[in-house]
Parts: sequence; structure tokens; C-alpha cells
Amino acid sequence: MSKTKEINKHFYGLDLLRGISGYGVAICHFYAFIYQNVFLEYLSFIFVEFFFVLSGFVLFPQLLTVLENKKNLFIFYKRRWLRTLPLYFICLVIISIMFNKLFTQDFFKYFFFLQDFFPNFLDVSYYPVVWSLSIEEFFYLLFPIFLLFSNKKNFLKNCAYLFLFLIFIKLFFVNYFDTYFLRTGTLLRFDAILLGFLMRYVYLKFDFKQSAILSLLFMFLYIFLKDMILLNKDLFFIKLSFILLLQFFSAIILIFFCKLEFLSNFLIFKKLSLIVSRQTYSVYLTHMIFIYFLKDLNTNSSIKFIVYLLLLIAISSLSYYFVEKPILKTRPKYL
Repeated sequence: MSKTKEINKHFYGLDLLRGISGYGVAICHFYAFIYQNVFLEYLSFIFVEFFFVLSGFVLFPQLLTVLENKKNLFIFYKRRWLRTLPLYFICLVIISIMFNKLFTQDFFKYFFFLQDFFPNFLDVSYYPVVWSLSIEEFFYLLFPIFLLFSNKKNFLKNCAYLFLFLIFIKLFFVNYFDTYFLRTGTLLRFDAILLGFLMRYVYLKFDFKQSAILSLLFMFLYIFLKDMILLNKDLFFIKLSFILLLQFFSAIILIFFCKLEFLSNFLIFKKLSLIVSRQTYSVYLTHMIFIYFLKDLNTNSSIKFIVYLLLLIAISSLSYYFVEKPILKTRPKYL
């Protein structure tokens, strides 16, 4: 497959996974933050992990173009930051105004994606969901340094070595940090995106049935380890297994959705996948604003949830067509 075709190859199954993940996080957080549902809070962890492997899977062929032509590095930065930063800054300003935090120390920590560089670094964690964006942005910033020591021939092998190295680093820190920071610490999670790189090759080795069986197995193991942590068994093995299982479960699910490409023959599947995928980024960034707005609304949970869902669908659609899409059109193409 040519470089251009590989970069532009569209996985409609991954569009669906992206949409499910975005709305999955939003729905889980609705019940976790408003009704203190602990199970759904842990379920949201899985949906966020999907974003990391998805990001790595999609970015891998783009970074290969940087290896082929170093001029593409600046194009890579422009494309990623035009995609991720404008809407983030808009939402950050809105939620900071809601909490009277605009231009405070915490605001600037969020602004420069420093909120999860250290444990308990914020005075008030008023935008908790964007820890994952901090990981993504610093990965974009720092990973090109790694490219200086790679070429197209050894790139995948070097990514595998770096992935293993980061796992060993995490092994060292398991006893120093709690499970939350091991999962959200900015510099501790680059391995999750690298796993997505590796999946770009591995997904060809699995068929639909194998990925489905492995997905179920990993799900049962995840539920078991989640219960162990809830029972305060915060042991070395339990913490490490929980974090790694999240990553590998996400990787297997990604493969499973890659294998749904046969459904792209159905027009309704393609349209639904595209619609929910386009809404995902806005849903992820805006849903906490709506949760804060609805939290103290004096009405029953069903009505509150319906209002929440309608707001998400409406605002994310408007955001895509009037904010994100016009900006995306300005992104340069790779050389």
C-alpha cells in the first residue's frame, strides 16, 4: 500500500469505536459524578484507554511520513494542534469562568497541560477529564525527538523497545504512586499510544472470532481486578495488572472493531459511524460543563439524563460544523 493510501485509509469500524468511547465516557461520568456510581466510573477508564490506542493506530503512518521527509514534522504539528487545541481552549475558558478560575494558577496549569505532571498538582481539579489530553499533547511534542534516532526500516522495532522500556519505568514507580496517578500521570502513559503504533501491524494477524474471544476474556479479568482494587487490595501485582490490562484490553477491542470493516458495505453503518465519530471530541470536552450545569437541577434522574444527552448531541453537532470543520479545512497536507 502506498504512503498516501495508508495515511488516508479509512476504518469505519474505528469511527464507531471512537463514537462509542466518547459517548461511553460522557454517560459513565454523568452517573459517576452526579450519582456516585463507582462501577461506571471504572468503566469510563476503559473508554478513555480506547482513545490512546486509537490515536497511536491512526498516527503511526503519519509519523512514517516524517521519517521519510523531515519537513513533514512541522506539518504533523500543525495538523495535530489545529485538531486538538482550538476547541480545548474554548471549553477551558468556559469551565474556568464557571468556577471563577480564569487566569488563576490552576487555569494556566490546564492551559499548558501540566495538570497531571505531578500527583495532586492542582489546587482544585475542576476539569478532571482532560488528563488524557495532556498525555496526547506532550506525546506529540516529545516523540519527534525519538524519531531522530530512527529510520523507516527500524522504526517499528524501536517503538517496541521504547514501549517495553516505558513499562519497566512504570514497574519502578508502582510502589510510589497510587493507581489513579499510574493511570493518569502525563509522563507515565506514553506506552498506551505506542501500543496503538504496534497494533497497526498486529491487527492483520487476528480474525474477527479471535479478537471477540480475547475481548471477552480481558473484560472478565478487568472486572475481577477492579473489584480487588475496590476492596483496597492496592498491592504491587494488582495495581500493575490493572493498568496493563486496561491497555491490552483496549488494543484487542481496537482489533475487533478493525474487523468490522465488512459492515461498511451497509450505508447506514457508514453514516452512523461518521456522525458519532465527528461528535466525539466535542462530546469529550463539553460533557463536564453540562454535568456541572445539571448536577443540582431539581428533577428526576431520567429527565436529567435525557436533557444531558440532547445537549451533548446538539452542541457537539454544532461544534463540529461551526468550529472544528472550518479549522480542519485549513490543515496542510503532508508532502
